[in-house]
Amino acid sequence: MKMSTKGRYAVRILLGVARYQKNGPVSKRVIAGEECISADYIEQIIVPLKNAGLVTGLRGVKGGFVLAKDPSKITVYDILRASEGDMKLVDCERNDCNGRDKTICVTRPIWEGACKVLEAYFSKITLKNLLDKETELVKNRAASYTI
Repeated sequence: MKMSTKGRYAVRILLGVARYQKNGPVSKRVIAGEECISADYIEQIIVPLKNAGLVTGLRGVKGGFVLAKDPSKITVYDILRASEGDMKLVDCERNDCNGRDKTICVTRPIWEGACKVLEAYFSKITLKNLLDKETELVKNRAASYTI
């Protein structure tokens, strides 16, 4: 399985908003600069995140984006589902196997089980977890260069 750029960037965008929103709404320009994502692509990715109630856009000179929920309440699964849609590994999970009787398909439960494992894994990771991990990595990196 290969996740698209949209899903990976959506996580990075919301992580950037979570990181900087303490200073007020976070502009596309700030996110683009910090995450090396074009402002136009950010705009495309942010729309489904707003529609899913994960982020709010504020207009005006001091506008930008803020999280609609506490970072501890937004999971990576929430972000991926909003940006990528249902997490299905193969097409037969999305439809009726092109007319075949899905109740006798021996492989379908494999893909469904794998999706459940991925959903459970991504549902355990919150933006708060990622922020904490980032803080720890920066601290350890800084400590390793201290003399």
